[in-house]
Amino acid sequence: MNRTERLTGILIALQGGTRSASQLAQRFEVSRRTIMRDIDALGELGVPVMALAGRLGGYRIADGFWLPPLHLSADEATTLLFALDTVGEAATSPLGVAHRSVVDKLHAALTPNVRIDAARNLASLRVSRDHSVPDAAVLASVRAAASDGTWRRIDYRSPDGQTHRVVLPIAVSTAAGRWYVEAIDSLRKAIRSFRIDRIAAVQSAVPPTDADAIMTHVATGLREYGDLRHPEVRASLTDRGLAWALDHPDLRTSVIQTPAGPTLRFRCPPDELPYFGRELLRFGTDVMIHAAEARRDWTAAHLAELLQHHQKPVAEW
Repeated sequence: MNRTERLTGILIALQGGTRSASQLAQRFEVSRRTIMRDIDALGELGVPVMALAGRLGGYRIADGFWLPPLHLSADEATTLLFALDTVGEAATSPLGVAHRSVVDKLHAALTPNVRIDAARNLASLRVSRDHSVPDAAVLASVRAAASDGTWRRIDYRSPDGQTHRVVLPIAVSTAAGRWYVEAIDSLRKAIRSFRIDRIAAVQSAVPPTDADAIMTHVATGLREYGDLRHPEVRASLTDRGLAWALDHPDLRTSVIQTPAGPTLRFRCPPDELPYFGRELLRFGTDVMIHAAEARRDWTAAHLAELLQHHQKPVAEW
């Protein structure tokens, strides 16, 4: 990184808030003395850098100063446009109008040569999107609720049928191309994850009459996945099972290597055991469940039920 790039980086860092000379030196891998000279150089260029004394002091940019639009390189433009492309096509994006407008603004801000080079770069990149794209209005509503801390009434299509829930969204996330909202479910009085593409409708809702009790119950009963009070799941994997586990968004972090071979080992809330049981059923003979014993019994019972189902005469269908 040359000095011009470092000065620009320091300016951008200071626009994000107060930074000490030590923090800047560590970030840009130079000495504190070099940072001090760079700060002086910014001042000579007319940038109003303020020095704040005290234990929590450092440097900051005076209020009201802002950088002019930055010129993007072809690689930078490609990175931004490709990242936007991963969440859907601009015309049908779950992020709605904001997605389309930011793409238009990015294209308008690029110089002709950079625009051509970025288009050439993007032509060689491919995105595989999930077919279950959430509705932009639904996603916007749950995002707003998570930000504002307000309750929502949702019509939810689960594999067991359609239900109506009053929930308090906490956070929105994506995994394996799908969108989820983590929310406090007033029906279950617990935190649940809902697939946003399965939310048929969403509308504002007044808090449940027992909202305070629900919040207290959730807060007191909330435990991390690794909590020793949760049941432990242990399972051996074949090489093929290992590959599948490493590809699974909820299992990949629980794979460990032991002298006996690859193993799954984790603790989870009891009410989530059926989910992991169903997921491990997909592994077939490439997994052997060792614990908990109830998981072995649950798996055996479901496999026996599946066998009986496929042994039925076709005429019974």
